[in-house]
Amino acid sequence: MNAAVKIACLLIALALLGYTVLRACNVPFTHDESYTYLYCSHDSFMEIISNRTTQVSANNHILNTLFMKLWQNSTGSSEIALRMHSILAHAVYLLFTFLLLKDLRSGFVIIAGFLLLNINPYLLEFFSLARGYALAISFMLVSMYYFIRYLEEEKNRQLLYCMITASLAVLSNFALLNYLAAVLVIHQLVIWLRYRDLRTNFQKSRIALITVLLLSVICYEPIRKLIRFNCIDFGGMEGIWENTVASQINVFLYEQPYDFTVFRIIDAIVLVSVIAYAALLLTKLLRGKMQRQDRNGFFIFGVLLLILFFNALQHYLLGSPYIVERFALFITPLYMLVLVHLLNALTGEKLALKVTAFVLLITFTSGMGLHFSKCANLSYASNWNFDADTKKMLLDLEKEKAVSGRQKIKLGVTWIFEPGINFYRESKKLDWLETVTREDVSNEFDLYYIEKDDQAKVPAEKKAIHEYPASESLLMK
Repeated sequence: MNAAVKIACLLIALALLGYTVLRACNVPFTHDESYTYLYCSHDSFMEIISNRTTQVSANNHILNTLFMKLWQNSTGSSEIALRMHSILAHAVYLLFTFLLLKDLRSGFVIIAGFLLLNINPYLLEFFSLARGYALAISFMLVSMYYFIRYLEEEKNRQLLYCMITASLAVLSNFALLNYLAAVLVIHQLVIWLRYRDLRTNFQKSRIALITVLLLSVICYEPIRKLIRFNCIDFGGMEGIWENTVASQINVFLYEQPYDFTVFRIIDAIVLVSVIAYAALLLTKLLRGKMQRQDRNGFFIFGVLLLILFFNALQHYLLGSPYIVERFALFITPLYMLVLVHLLNALTGEKLALKVTAFVLLITFTSGMGLHFSKCANLSYASNWNFDADTKKMLLDLEKEKAVSGRQKIKLGVTWIFEPGINFYRESKKLDWLETVTREDVSNEFDLYYIEKDDQAKVPAEKKAIHEYPASESLLMK
């Protein structure tokens, strides 16, 4: 790899990291971030780890909540302070996507692959939010990198790094238990095929075994709480393709007004690429022509397929839903790595396939770049766009307080606005604003901040004084 490729990837990484920092500074705290801050991060470290928080919730992504508590106690409660760990996770993600790609056939494939892994607008959102998804995905890629290195060299240090970071991924988001299980299965299969000896297998599995035992002790109580309070209820019941894959395409499209044909094209690309890569790897395996890059792609592909298999198995055995949207976001980088390895492999084939691979790389990166340019924003998060105007509304509300001469304001709200408003009330010490509740807006309040659809519930004499298009909300008095 020449210096130009490294410089190009570095410039792309710095631009994307800058975008993440700007979003972390500007996007108002979202419903789920605020919920975590208000109802989880004020509890003790042990209460957070065991999920015995003020309100038991799947919003308590353990490492995320611990980091929020750490920043809150050390640097304050500004948006960027509470989101700092996600920004750092983005830097780690950028580094390890590069490390996972750096040995591919050409500089062009490396740069194109780096773009494909890094300009997904929905994925980028979470590197600027205080949620566990950014940490989980970054730790997963670090783990994947060391797992591949371990399978090549079998150094215990590499397996230790793999297991530690996989465990940290699980503690960031419990959905990554499927990733850890997939890694363990592949590890056992590889060791058995290489040595076919139980004693050797046990010796080479001690690190993994100890890690799993320690993680089980840590995770037992928080997962038990989630099950007991029925907090694991988000997902689909139709199937892997109908729920998991379709949801990843939908969130990638980022609510852009594209024709449904675009969805169908991406759906077909995913299906064809998975089948094509499986066929290509099988052909190379049977012919004994598997090279180092092919083996790396094979392991990544195996992890991806096992994750989906385990999720399907849980559905059939336990009735749990198929993972969707942000809960399944961690499979997107794995799929992108598979896609890049497929195209990289084709560049080493006959001329027609090589030309096809380069044309597809140019098409995919150009399409994603154009799509990202349409989606990029510094004002809202797509899952919580109703929080886009919270800070602006509070400034307007403070002006209304000054005009009215009131010492205190009692604000009625549509329930989804409650955590975000209370976060700013607490973090910015807005003592003039009474704690916002989820009390019905048909009751009497000084002012009302509501979704437009709730306007009919507000007392008839109240009139809108400010309208907020981004969140489709109104301030009324």
